[in-house]
Amino acid sequence: MSGGSAVGGYSSSADDPGTDGDGIFQLSGPFKAAPEFQRGAGVPQGDVVRFTIASSTIFPNAPERKVAAYVPKQYVVGTKAPVMVVQDGTDFYGFDGAFPAVFDNLIAQDKIPAMVVVFAGNGGGDSVGSERGLEYDTVSGLYAEWADKELLPAVEAATLMQKPDRAVTFTKDPEGRGSLGGSSGGAASFSMAWWRPDLFRRVITFSGTYVSQVPKTSPFPNGAWIYHDQDPYVEAAPNGLVAAFCESSSGPKTTSTVEACDTPLSESACLAVSGCAWNTENNKPLRVWLEAGTNDNGATGAPSGHRNFKLANERMAQALQTRGYHVHFDEFAGAGHVDQGPLRQTLPAALTWLWRGFKSAP
Repeated sequence: MSGGSAVGGYSSSADDPGTDGDGIFQLSGPFKAAPEFQRGAGVPQGDVVRFTIASSTIFPNAPERKVAAYVPKQYVVGTKAPVMVVQDGTDFYGFDGAFPAVFDNLIAQDKIPAMVVVFAGNGGGDSVGSERGLEYDTVSGLYAEWADKELLPAVEAATLMQKPDRAVTFTKDPEGRGSLGGSSGGAASFSMAWWRPDLFRRVITFSGTYVSQVPKTSPFPNGAWIYHDQDPYVEAAPNGLVAAFCESSSGPKTTSTVEACDTPLSESACLAVSGCAWNTENNKPLRVWLEAGTNDNGATGAPSGHRNFKLANERMAQALQTRGYHVHFDEFAGAGHVDQGPLRQTLPAALTWLWRGFKSAP
């Protein structure tokens, strides 16, 4: 796809950079942190602005959350900055402390654009029934809407107030917006782009929670497992939403409401709903980098339990690859859940691959 052409009803400002780096890979240790985790001599150091979000309209039960925004030295105030939104960004993984040096180095090397990185804290708790679970594991575009309407404007306001000489303005071009996360934060990162590719299109996930982790009353009772597989499980090939999905025949989805065309899981059920179309050919304009370990959570579990993270990530990669998406999947022998060894070894390569084809606004 060249810049300006359409894919499945979506136009794109990006160039298709080809298939270099695409594929499914089996890797093993020992793990070694990439040199980019140490800022190189003479490399310009970006600024980090920290603040809190005290309330939310979209997630009204969320407590105050911490946010950090990395602004590279190369960012020119007044220009429209590309952005990565990092889930659990100020929480337990230490992303907001470890990642800025990586971005400093890659930006200085011209391997990625001069982007702002937003490290967003989660809403608290974990798994089904928690605020974090509501935000991250819900299979919808609601979290993407929150990021677009509440999080990113809050970053613009905070940088203007705290460092007016580094005040940020974000691009509205979805090709210039990416997401990253581990575990449930990974599932959220993919959902942001899958349901709202009008807002986000570039995704990195580590041990993504593409498993069942939602209340059974949810529109998709097996949660993010539905992205790669539905019941009955078909060992020969993934049969979830990535493989084929129902959508409105009037055009791409631009709301975060779960609508009538979102939930049918077969062609017959889809076509029985007025205004819906069954999509087996037109891909969404996404780039997706995945990682998981052979010792990931539930790695020996059967598909019927919908909780095998290793299998779930394998099937995600297979589904995306079969459908013709740009996807890169690393499966690390011996690695555990959101294992920092593979993460620190591969993050610079992941970011470089993810942002290929992006063109900054003139």
